[in-house]
Amino acid sequence: MGQMRLSVRLALVFALCGGFVAGGLVMFGVRALRLEAYAQTERLGAVTLTALRGLVQSEARQGRLNQLGKRFEDLVVETKIATIVVRDKKGKRLVGRSDDPKLTAREPKPGRRLPEVDDGLYEVQDLVDLGPRGKGLIQVGFRTDELERRLDEIGARGVQAGVTAFLAITLIAWLVGFFTGERLERLVGRLESMAADPQSFRRLGGDQGSDEMSRLVKAFNRMGVSLKAETRRRQILEAEKRELSAMLVHDLKTPLTVIRSGITLLADIATRAGKRENNRTFELLEMSTARLQRMVEDVLQLAKLEESAALPHREAVDMRALSRDCAKDFGLIVADRKQRLELVVPDDWPFLVMGDPSLLRRVLDNLVHNAVEHTPQGGRILINVGTEGERVLVEVSDSGPGVPIEAREHIFVKFFQRDMKRHVGNVGLGLALCEKVVARHGGSIGIGDAAPKGARFYFTLPFAPALEGV
Repeated sequence: MGQMRLSVRLALVFALCGGFVAGGLVMFGVRALRLEAYAQTERLGAVTLTALRGLVQSEARQGRLNQLGKRFEDLVVETKIATIVVRDKKGKRLVGRSDDPKLTAREPKPGRRLPEVDDGLYEVQDLVDLGPRGKGLIQVGFRTDELERRLDEIGARGVQAGVTAFLAITLIAWLVGFFTGERLERLVGRLESMAADPQSFRRLGGDQGSDEMSRLVKAFNRMGVSLKAETRRRQILEAEKRELSAMLVHDLKTPLTVIRSGITLLADIATRAGKRENNRTFELLEMSTARLQRMVEDVLQLAKLEESAALPHREAVDMRALSRDCAKDFGLIVADRKQRLELVVPDDWPFLVMGDPSLLRRVLDNLVHNAVEHTPQGGRILINVGTEGERVLVEVSDSGPGVPIEAREHIFVKFFQRDMKRHVGNVGLGLALCEKVVARHGGSIGIGDAAPKGARFYFTLPFAPALEGV
């Protein structure tokens, strides 16, 4: 099941919050009404008790206490008073009336709050001066049936109003959440598109208001316009830089070829003249011009790869044959440096990949050249061709100083030079070119440690389709 859309999630959250708020308000309102009704009834009871207390004391002072029965009976009939009882200080009932004879005979329960009444009779009492009889008690009872019925009706109407409010608030909250989520989803989609390609930026509507979402959209539009303009400016500058670099490097090739030919000619003349003391000088000049020419070619190849996403040429390439040719070409150089170059390739079947043979050979040449440059005399260089899962694996190892772990993360970045001990005389283009070429062929490149010491560069390429799964 896919992830729920942001607009739906926000709508649900808003709706739930709105529902909880509405339900809470209804419950609070009904409870507040009930408590207020109880409080009013209790105040009415207190006022009634005070009035009856005054009446009893007045009649007692005039010796007419026994005549209060008729007055009490009229009050019970005309008002909502359920029972009135006057007792002496010993608790003996002196006079009393009730709308139900059973109530006068029951044990009174004064002092309870209305919410605590469970038998339908709320009773209050107070001391009263009975004249010659001394102090006594007056007890007044009120039926709560009618009050509870009215409160239940109020509660039912409150629930109905609450359900209506709940539905209304939930619907409004759902619409607000859905609308807000839709705007956020559009904004997120545009942000993702702009992150992938700033030139694809298009203004987002809904930035005319003063709310937070409108301000956010307005800020996004401003950022998008600025980023698009800056990206375009940088692209123009990059294109101009690449074009200028390509022109300069291309123009360097001719004088470099002339210089290299001149050095070779001078070396031959010096050798024929028997001046062998200059041989080392000519060797250094030849090595320097060869390195410079390699750097120029790397720059040209990088520029071509960066300009086009597709390979200029594709065909089936046998990595075994390519590795053998590379080892053969570096044989004289390795022998002259008193190094040892070993080649390990399988003989059973070809290791075919689809790609540009000249570019793949350039990767091998660069890796082997790096190994030769950083391997001391008597050291060993190994080219190994094998498999790694469903891919061709090519490894170039040396016995040089190796590459520090902290430098490996950026070693395939252009112009990176962290470990000067290993990269003297190198501007960091060869490995960057290797990474670009391998990536264009659908492969990956990496670096590790060789055994017992040194660096191990390796890259993997997918087999040609005809040999996949072999």
